[in-house]
Amino acid sequence: MISFCCTRLKLILKLIKNNENENKSEVLVNITILGSGTLLSDVSRKPCAFLFQQGREKALLDLGPAILYQLKSLRIDVLELNAVFFTHFHPDHCADLIPFLLNRYLLHKEANRHLTIYGPVGLKSWFATMAGLQGSWLQQALPRLVEMDGNKVNWSNYEVRTWPTHHTAESIAYRFNGEKTYFFSGDTGYEQDLIEFARGVDVAFLECSHRDEDKMDGHLTASEAGQFADWAQAGRLVVNHLYPENDTDDLPRRISRFYKGPITVAADLMDID
Repeated sequence: MISFCCTRLKLILKLIKNNENENKSEVLVNITILGSGTLLSDVSRKPCAFLFQQGREKALLDLGPAILYQLKSLRIDVLELNAVFFTHFHPDHCADLIPFLLNRYLLHKEANRHLTIYGPVGLKSWFATMAGLQGSWLQQALPRLVEMDGNKVNWSNYEVRTWPTHHTAESIAYRFNGEKTYFFSGDTGYEQDLIEFARGVDVAFLECSHRDEDKMDGHLTASEAGQFADWAQAGRLVVNHLYPENDTDDLPRRISRFYKGPITVAADLMDID
């Protein structure tokens, strides 16, 4: 009898442990860099975009040209994505939205009803302009649209907040607060209030468009990306949105003059956990 009870207890403990492991696996976070470049990059770098996965939850952050095919190359089921977060409306960040929605519709006519699109103020009017050209297929099952204007939303186990970047009149950066914190700059210049917004994040995904001598308003240079990460006290820096002239082997060295933490130069289909 005692032997039977011990065996039963061991079985129960094993089931509890297996259930705990399953729960842990469901909340693991993985961020895949779908695109790390710009429209001027060669084929090795698609325009900037990210796939954010936590367990069974999947979201995109920006959706520029060729990103749909990046998802297919990873064998990601587009119907499993439940959210898209846009930083702004320049085509290198959003051009694949309509193909993405059509792909979902062709697989399941009601699929887009279960998708939420987040973006800057102006999202609804921007989307309405595009949707008005598509005919009935899109109007039959519209996604939910949420404009981010200082409000907080919840996605998966994360609180999502935004801050204006002034790259355009409506552009925003995102911060995901959860067990770990992630900051996505979108396109931005060097802005002190944005640095404060990113302060203390575990991973900062910063655009790093140009060399210092090629400074352009609304974008970061290598030195500025390093200073941004340093002042924000980011635990790790991942630089992306690289123009070809800045995409050189010495880029980490140029950044490290200002930021002493771990530096990763993004590459397409690279995973960040």
